[in-house]
Amino acid sequence: MQRQSVAKWDELEDRQPAYALVGEVDLVIIRVDDEPLAYYGRCLHRGALLSDGHVDDANLICPVHNWDYRLDT
Repeated sequence: MQRQSVAKWDELEDRQPAYALVGEVDLVIIRVDDEPLAYYGRCLHRGALLSDGHVDDANLICPVHNWDYRLDT
């Protein structure tokens, strides 16, 4: 599998979701302190872009209906 850059580290704001597209897959990228996190970028309930959501403590919150996704699982 070939590596692909999805974000520039110095452009990622701490705990601010960012959008990335790899092939045809939407991703959400989150910088938490010095740790990069990447997840499937669509809400499993309604398909909303999670990069439009926000981080609340240890959770990524969906922008459409407030489903929460734990950042550590």
